[in-house]
Order: sequence, then structure tokens, then C-alpha cells
Amino acid sequence: MEISAILRDLAVVLAIATAVAFLFGKLRLSVVAAFLVAGAIMGPTGAGLVSETGVVEALAEIGIVLLLFTVGLEISLSSLGKMRRQVLWAGGGQVFATILFSLVILLLSGLPAPEAIFVGFVISLSSTAIVLKVYADRMEIDSSHGRISFGILLFQDMAVIPMMLLIPSLRQWETADPSMVLLTLGKAGIGVAALLLLARFLIPRLLKEIVRLNDREILALTVLFVCLGTAYLANRFGLSLGMGAFLAGMVISESDYVHEIAAQILPFRDVFNGIFFISVGMLLNLHFLFDNLPLVVAMVAAVVLIKAISTAGTIRALGYPWRIAVIAGVGLVQIGEFSFLLLSQGYRENLVTSTQYQFLLAIAILTMTATPFLMGSAPWLARRWDRWVARGGDFRETEEEAAIRRTGMENHVIIAGYGMNGKNLARVLKATRLPYVVVDLNDVQVREGKAAGEPMFYGDIHRPEILERLGVARARILVMAISDPMATRRGVAVARRSNPDLFILVRTR
Repeated sequence: MEISAILRDLAVVLAIATAVAFLFGKLRLSVVAAFLVAGAIMGPTGAGLVSETGVVEALAEIGIVLLLFTVGLEISLSSLGKMRRQVLWAGGGQVFATILFSLVILLLSGLPAPEAIFVGFVISLSSTAIVLKVYADRMEIDSSHGRISFGILLFQDMAVIPMMLLIPSLRQWETADPSMVLLTLGKAGIGVAALLLLARFLIPRLLKEIVRLNDREILALTVLFVCLGTAYLANRFGLSLGMGAFLAGMVISESDYVHEIAAQILPFRDVFNGIFFISVGMLLNLHFLFDNLPLVVAMVAAVVLIKAISTAGTIRALGYPWRIAVIAGVGLVQIGEFSFLLLSQGYRENLVTSTQYQFLLAIAILTMTATPFLMGSAPWLARRWDRWVARGGDFRETEEEAAIRRTGMENHVIIAGYGMNGKNLARVLKATRLPYVVVDLNDVQVREGKAAGEPMFYGDIHRPEILERLGVARARILVMAISDPMATRRGVAVARRSNPDLFILVRTR
């Protein structure tokens, strides 16, 4: 391939992507949807403007690696232990429930078990890139539904490894040896452990020496080397490139230099992520889509329903309120970027036919394109569900709440959120002996606060019954120390109706 042809194709890709993104921006639509549409326009079955598609796919793979590296930077090993409820129980429950529902439906439809399990694998994964980008744009990463969604996405990203390792066994369903399957998974686990130990021993020392040079260019080159080098080593161990980058990010997240490293890598990530979504759009066969549009739309609706029920049901079973379950369930209905990796390997292993491949591809792209719009409507759906179905029956009054109601605590401070700001405020109020109560929707923080002797309560601050139990009518101050803009706005409105004289302080960032 000639360098001039590669440059021409990249120029065409970036020009069309910029134009479509500009148009979508004017219409206040998601830039992710713009990239997918741009890819479909310039793809082989569209205008056919790109001849060197292999180059675009290679750049897209780098985009996935950089994305998961930055995701790893946000997760320290210590915080991963604190998130075990969201990761293991919510993530594991969602993946298991989605695969199980898909398996039952597909078996009843006459699809063989290996193919049905494989399709369940593909459907169970959601898009880390799209969901986190939308939540970041709306500043909801640290909200209750943002945290639970992040935990589920994290489990899904880690589940890709055993899924890819199990694909050859699904192809040899009748003759597969369970001991060999376990051996393969064991080797992968050893590979992950070896990478973590190697990275934890070498990377911090390397970064310490590089930072001493006080040269931003050398630091940027080193970060890229660590990210791509660890991804390569992971691939040599039989793991995915993205998993290697994710492990490297997790190790660096414990470093004192994590913020500077994130700043160095973000510009590269954003560019390559855009190319990734464009490459996904280019895979879509537009002729196949238009010829089978009614059936594809019906399948999209079925996938959205299966994933929404699986995700929301799992989250609700863990004790979260319906509002959080519905918003997170709607946000994770798409088929994710790692599903394309599974699809490619499954197609090579003859687990799906070319027709099934195109159906799954069309469903994935359509659900990914629709995700920003669905996530925008999720709060409205949650309010309707809360009003028509849940009818405010999420929380039962605890003994502590009943004591507040009976004793008639008054002139107290209600703190919504037990993050850093909430903890600092509680410390000051305790030192000055002012009465206060704290409410949070993060069960880990609630348990932590109760263990520290704080007057902690689990509940959703925007619910009138929760505020009533906390004595909002007799309170003097309400401090909204949470980072969920939607819950903050609704909480302020409900509190103001309950107590017009209440003094309210709101966290804006």
C-alpha cells in the first residue's frame, strides 16, 4: 500500500467525520452517533471512499487500547476492592442474566446451543466508550447510576477474556474437554497475574526516573510506550490488547503522577476513539440493512428489551431504587465495542454464518447509534416508572429514621452525599456540635459512615418520603454534596416544596 493512498484515505475519513460531527453538534446530537453514520456513509457499501480499510481498522484497534488504558487510570486496585459489589454482583448478574435469557430464547427458536451461547456472549456486552462518554459529558460519572453502570461495564470488559478463550471450545462443542477449557482459563489467569506483577514492579520505577527529567515530551513517549507495550505483552499471553492496556492503567493509577499521565494520553485517545467508531460504521452492509430493515428493527427491539430487563432487574435485586435501576438499565442496552472482537473471532471459527454476522453487526451499530438518545430519555422513563409502577415503595423506614420522626429533631443540617465534601462537612458539624444527618445512595459509603459513628441513612435524596423521614420540614439547612445533576435538581425542588424556608447549598461541580 502506498503512503499517498493511506494519507488520502485518512484525510477523507477525518474530513467527512468532521463535517457530520459538526452537523450533529448543531442538532445537539451525540458525536458518537455522528462517527457511526460517517463510517456507514464512506464504507464499502456506502460511497466507497476508503480503499485502505485495513489501516482504519488498525488505528481503531489503537483507539480501543488507549480507551481502556484511560479507564484503568480511573481505577486503583484499592478502589476496585471497594467496588466489588458493583463489579462482581451487579456486573456478574447482568452478564449471566443476559446470556441466560438469550440462550433460552434462541434455543426455543431452533438455534444450536453453541451458536446460542456465542450470541449471548455478544449481546451481553455493552459499550464502555459510548456510555462513559455520555455520562462524562453530562457530569454523571460519579452519580449513583454512573457508578453502578461503571461497575457493570468493568466486569464486562474483564469477561471478554474468558469469552474469547471459550470460543474455540464452543466450535468443538461435541468433543470439547472440560479439563482443557479450565486449563486455558487458568493460563489466562496466570497471564493476568504475571502482567500485573511485572507492571507493578517496573512501571512505577520507570515513571519515577522519567519524571525527574522534567520533560513533557519524554513523559508522553514513555506513557505511550507503557500503554502499547503492555498491550502487546498481553496479546503474547493470549489476552486481548485492550486488557493489557487496562492492566497497565490500573497499575499507574496508584502513582502520584496519574493526573499528568491522563492529561498526556487524552488527546491521543479522543482522536483514535473517533476513528474506531468510524471503522465500526464502515463494517455495516447498507444494502443488507435496507433489504432486511423490518426484521433488523424487530431484533433491535428484542435485544434492547432483554438487556434492559436483565440490567435493571439485577440492579434492583441488589437493593437499589427503581430510578437508578431504570436509568442504568436503559443506558446499557447497546451492544458494545468488544462484541465486534467476539464477532470477528466467532465468524472465523464458523460459529455464525455471514448472514447472522451481518444481522448481529446491524443490531450492534443501530443500538450503539441509538444509545445517546435512549440515555437522554432515561430520566423521563425512570420518573414514569417510579410514578406508575413503583409508586414510591422503594424504602422502608428504619429504626433511626423513626427515632428522628418521634423525637422531632429540628434546626438540623441534612447532608446529601458522603463523598469528600460530605465527610468534611460532617466533621466540621460534629466538631461544632451542630445536629446533622447524612443520606447517601452508595451502600459502601453508608456502611463506612455508620462504622465511623455517623448518623447515616441509605436513600435517594430526591424522594419526598426520604426527605420527610429525615425531618426536612423541621431542618434548617440542606447541603447537596452529590455529583448527580438530575438528582440534585429534583432534590432541591422537592425539598423546597416541603420546607419553603429551608436554606439550601448545592454542589455545582
